[in-house]
Amino acid sequence: MELAGRHVLVTGASRGIGAALAERFAARGARLTLVARSADALEAVAARTGGAAVVADLADRPALEAVVPAAERRWGPVDVLVNNAGIDAVGALERMTAEELDRVLLLNLRAPMELTRRVLPGMRARRRGHVVNVSSLAGVACVPGIAAYGATKAGLTHFTAALRLDLRGSGVGTTVVEVGIVDGTDLTGSAMSYAPFAAGWNRFLRLGLLTNTDRGRLCDAVVRAVEGDRRHVRLPRRGAPLTMLPEASRRVAELLQRGVPTGFETGRRAGGAPRT
Repeated sequence: MELAGRHVLVTGASRGIGAALAERFAARGARLTLVARSADALEAVAARTGGAAVVADLADRPALEAVVPAAERRWGPVDVLVNNAGIDAVGALERMTAEELDRVLLLNLRAPMELTRRVLPGMRARRRGHVVNVSSLAGVACVPGIAAYGATKAGLTHFTAALRLDLRGSGVGTTVVEVGIVDGTDLTGSAMSYAPFAAGWNRFLRLGLLTNTDRGRLCDAVVRAVEGDRRHVRLPRRGAPLTMLPEASRRVAELLQRGVPTGFETGRRAGGAPRT
């Protein structure tokens, strides 16, 4: 997809990966809607990139439902949705409160699915669009302390794979980003502060199976994936075999279903507004 003049919505855009992605998309000439809870930090990123700031807590249902209408009032229909917002919540599951568990599930999994549901009708109608879901190696490889977080990321990865099958022939693409620890992000410090997680991750590092990922390199890869309609961004590259093993079963199932009509191809529920 040519990004110049396209409307790109990025969640979790006030810092870290989200802010860096906003800068990369702005450099390609995209019109940006930036979403996050932190108003001051978000406004600063919006000022740097020429984007529109939408302050919202995506774990709050009314706020979540208002995001796409707010974005489209400023720039028109969303061409690219980047579901980047998320929280790690690394630690022992039994030490989490029910409220903390709810928040992880809502922000990491429900919010991306809901935002996707809301932008898809317009994308299908225009036969153009792209959805990026920022997942994690935690969705395929377990280390201590990621029971809740890893489950949401595994769900997000599988959601993206199934969605791509549903969208076959529609002109709408998807990219799932499966990445390990990214240098210079808040998640790095909070995750590594939990000793069992740090020990597990450091074991992978010592074995040479994984390495930390540079944020700039990751963001460049995501932008290229949107431009080239690539289904995966896998970093670090040495960790790719970890993601390819569970992906194999999904790809086999996809190949076995060639010729099976999708909802788009049969015209069922294509176009129109999403049901609330």
